[in-house]
Amino acid sequence: MNYSLIISAIFVLFLFPSISDSFAESIKDVPNLYKKANDHFMIGEYHEAIDLYDKILEISPTNTETILMKGIALENLERHKASILEFYKVNQQEPNNITALIGLGVGFGNYGEYNEALTYFEQAYELSPDNHVVKNYYEYATKNAKKYLYNEAEKPEIFTLNIPQTVPSWIKNTAGWWATDKIPDEEFLKGINFLIDNNLLVVDLSNIQKFSEEEKRISDRNQWEFSRYLDRIENIVNKDKRYIEYPNPSNDVIKKFLRDYAKWNYDQQIEIGNQGFPNPEYVLIDDVYHLEYKIYVNDQPAALPLDHVSTLVNSFKMWEDVEFNANDGKAVKIHFVTTKTKANANLWVTWVVRDLGEGVLGHANVGKGIVEVALGGYGCDGNFQLFHVDTVEYIMTHELGHGIGLGHSKDKNSVMFPSMKNTQYAYCMLDVDKKISTDSIVLKKD
Repeated sequence: MNYSLIISAIFVLFLFPSISDSFAESIKDVPNLYKKANDHFMIGEYHEAIDLYDKILEISPTNTETILMKGIALENLERHKASILEFYKVNQQEPNNITALIGLGVGFGNYGEYNEALTYFEQAYELSPDNHVVKNYYEYATKNAKKYLYNEAEKPEIFTLNIPQTVPSWIKNTAGWWATDKIPDEEFLKGINFLIDNNLLVVDLSNIQKFSEEEKRISDRNQWEFSRYLDRIENIVNKDKRYIEYPNPSNDVIKKFLRDYAKWNYDQQIEIGNQGFPNPEYVLIDDVYHLEYKIYVNDQPAALPLDHVSTLVNSFKMWEDVEFNANDGKAVKIHFVTTKTKANANLWVTWVVRDLGEGVLGHANVGKGIVEVALGGYGCDGNFQLFHVDTVEYIMTHELGHGIGLGHSKDKNSVMFPSMKNTQYAYCMLDVDKKISTDSIVLKKD
């Protein structure tokens, strides 16, 4: 045991020589630099963020959190190769890092290499099957791997470090017995001390250094091979002119949405108010008012991978299961009926792929009129990102409550409370390893 402690101390001293004062000062700067970089990142200033991430990596080259953030920033700038290489670095250090696996999958997916993307998403899914971001990416790649046929690039050659193994079988057996509690710690330590006393267990620091240099050389070679692999993919993509299906709306999809402004955006109608909309009809049956709302449901914008329209069924059901009271004390039940025409509809439901304002996720006229709900926002990483379907459903249920005449509630547990926390995004890489809690977000009603 004393020998073991001495070796550990020597090993620590070998790996960590004295740190100069200037280096120590640089280390102290890292948290401040990281915060500044992330501040730029969250408002979409990715170039400024990357410059600061690079300064951090000059001080701490293996800082995986910084490498991951740099990789995401590069991906948001559509610098796919550079981004993939950053995630690859982390993957080599931490093979089970889920964010790195998702980053690699996203990068290959943006090349249209769906089979390769799926290999990384599968690994992430095995590690975290309940994570909604991981699940969404896994389903995205599984669907596209079957949907699109393409010419795959030649895979890179992988080099490994070969370290000779000369452990006698009796040592392996003893270690196995000890690991399964078949022999006590004292007996196992006697065996280790025997190896030390007879010079059968020797720690040679010079050999450790040689292995470290060899590992570095092989790591650099593998990274070079991986980079050439990405070059081959880029050449094939440029030659084949592949159609790439993105999980989040591409700039082209958003531009098309903005061009077809009148089809999905009813903000002018919201400003006018609910004038011109017919009142919902009702009948009195057994002292219960049955109030029927006719709903015109707008199409969801094309080229989006998630189906939000179907979640309306849950929003409708929630309010249909609630019993309200009329001014005369009688019970009121709400019923929703969809219609394909706007003329006789009491409520128009539409979906929005644009910024509704600082922290605003939806609008609604009270009692009748327009109900519009944002399908995504810019609060994840400075880029437009789709919300998770549960988040969209929650917003829709809230705004639909205004549509049938409800105001805000003071109960924080009520769906009609004026703000919500923990807005979740469907494909946000920042939400993979930890849930990002935003500040309170307003669920606005006009």
